[in-house]
Amino acid sequence: MPAAWHTPISAQPPLFGVLISPKRHTYTLLCQKKGFTVNFLDFAGAKVSADTGSSSGKEIDKLTTYDLAHEKGVHINGPILDQSYAAYECEHFAVHELGDHFLFVGKIVLIHYEENCLEKAECVNATMIKPLLYFGKDRYITINPQTLTIKPRR
Repeated sequence: MPAAWHTPISAQPPLFGVLISPKRHTYTLLCQKKGFTVNFLDFAGAKVSADTGSSSGKEIDKLTTYDLAHEKGVHINGPILDQSYAAYECEHFAVHELGDHFLFVGKIVLIHYEENCLEKAECVNATMIKPLLYFGKDRYITINPQTLTIKPRR
């Protein structure tokens, strides 16, 4: 499922979190599994995100219905979408109830990425990748690389 609320949590150990409502089928799956995958889509993937976000995996197989080419993860039994510019395989680390959502924290055990998507500092290459950002109410947006500012730390 597309998840609007997700975040890196820690560098050591490498942890990533995603917030899921217990109303979602994904919540049930995450409670049963030992891990999960996270796929990062380019702005061109907005339709895939909208389509898969407006249907339930409880009723359909989204990978088949939306003809999503993918591979199975190496360590985690989850999809690595061919169209993602990067993907994480995460082992279950912790779950926390936070208001009306649950924070599923995964320890990143493997990172998949397109060869040209990273710059020398292992940052996403803003001239090659236009990350898909959910802007609420079925709206999507991406970055303008000309607005990227790097400020040296003191």
